[in-house]
Amino acid sequence: KFVLSLVVIANLLVLGVFKYYDFFRTSLESFFDKIGMPFTIPFLEILLPLGLSFYIFRAISYNVDIYSGKIKPASSWLDFFIYIAFFPHFLAGPIMRAANFFPQLKNGGAKKIDQPYHYFTLLFLGLFKKVVISSYLSLNIVDNVFAVPESHSLLALLLAVFAYSLVIYFDFSGYSDMAIGLAGLMGFISPINFAFPYLAFNLKEFWNRWHVSLSTWARDYIYIPLGGNRKGKIRQGLNLITVMTLIGFWHGAAWHFIFWGFLHGIGLVLPHLYVNLVKGVNLKFLAFIGWLTTFVFVSFSWVFFRMGSMEQSFNFFRVMFDPEKYVEPLQLYVFFFLALGFLLFFYEQRLIAWLVSAQKELSFPLLTILASLAIILLLKLSSDTVPAFIYFSF
Repeated sequence: KFVLSLVVIANLLVLGVFKYYDFFRTSLESFFDKIGMPFTIPFLEILLPLGLSFYIFRAISYNVDIYSGKIKPASSWLDFFIYIAFFPHFLAGPIMRAANFFPQLKNGGAKKIDQPYHYFTLLFLGLFKKVVISSYLSLNIVDNVFAVPESHSLLALLLAVFAYSLVIYFDFSGYSDMAIGLAGLMGFISPINFAFPYLAFNLKEFWNRWHVSLSTWARDYIYIPLGGNRKGKIRQGLNLITVMTLIGFWHGAAWHFIFWGFLHGIGLVLPHLYVNLVKGVNLKFLAFIGWLTTFVFVSFSWVFFRMGSMEQSFNFFRVMFDPEKYVEPLQLYVFFFLALGFLLFFYEQRLIAWLVSAQKELSFPLLTILASLAIILLLKLSSDTVPAFIYFSF
């Protein structure tokens, strides 16, 4: 199992080299130039397919599961290629396992669509998350503040940090909702990718809820084969840090991504510290402290994810704690969309259940009218410019 985990890690590192070939080439050439040794790597035009990372994740899990005897090879090449390039999950997941996908191809695939109202709700809600909340906050506070933090007040910087937490969540979970909804309307059941992660009470629970298909993939194909928690506390801590650092590297071949992953690894190794600080207090208050600590940690660690380098990330924090920061006017709509975002992630589960229930009770003509009004409202609330999905870059 340990050797198998090393093979998986090697595959991921090779993937990183191909994805970030230009980064490695320029970094090496710059290093040798600084020490006075001219060195040039021939530039190769490497054309990478869209969704390469997710191809690789599916291919690795497929081969490892066959090797370990968990599944049998696909019955045909067509089934294999449908699995590898299933287009609803094409660009940003979720990462579906072959063991869950191939049974759905039997006998020509699904003959009926289960829970159509649920999948329609996911499609609409995912679109709302992306084109309304995520896009507005990106264009009206996050992009401006993170681009030039020196030009903004402490309040604006704090709002931008928490706004970006909402942006990346609504952006990525919005895509996942739409991918799962579209696959569902084609008769395919997809794995859950986001289970309301900002309601987590500790970092371990957060990663059990955030990008679930990636975190469980890393757990099953890297963490457990490395030894998991079976080799003692020190080895467990090293395994957690290794896995999270690799996840950071997968997001980008840059130190700020790697540090972001390492930071989460450290956070997973020490999840009990805040609990020890508040022993003996009311359980509800303890739960609130756990949630607040987790959300603040995750939000501030996103700064390393969002900025372009380690230097820019630390500069952001330096500017934030500058005592001479001035006060600046902020748009009222920014506060409105922040509040709307927080309300949505607190009550998203209830909202989905209510929307599904309402659709089941309405007549088809009335449902058609309300759906048309909802689409018109969505178009009116959406920004004129919709930024690209964040995870299309990975």
